[in-house]
Amino acid sequence: MEPENQTGQGGEQGASGQNPRRDQTTRARELGERWLAQLQDMIDQAGRQAGPVLRDVGAKAAELAAVAAANAGPVAHKAATVTEHVGERLAARSKDLAADLRKSAENARANAPASSPEATSAPEDEAKHDGGTTA
Repeated sequence: MEPENQTGQGGEQGASGQNPRRDQTTRARELGERWLAQLQDMIDQAGRQAGPVLRDVGAKAAELAAVAAANAGPVAHKAATVTEHVGERLAARSKDLAADLRKSAENARANAPASSPEATSAPEDEAKHDGGTTA
């Protein structure tokens, strides 16, 4: 018959006098904590080094935006001038077209055969024939 463990368990004890699983768990926890500390240090260093680089990138982006804005001003002014001239020409053409359409309509009315007085009468004349009430 073998003597019983001092811990009251039938398992073996480690060198520290504890259960071997507890020793492994403790070592794994310590190793994990060291890795996390190293990882945190790497993240902190990356943040310190990235800050100036990000500021440089932001400054370059602001410079490019300023150049684009400076170049866009004259282009927009030129586009406005061209639009003004095109608008004026379009308005003149529209007025001419409207005058031509009115002349064509008047000529068509003047040349249309008058078959009956009611066909050529204006709507106001028809209202007078209907009793003098207008809608």
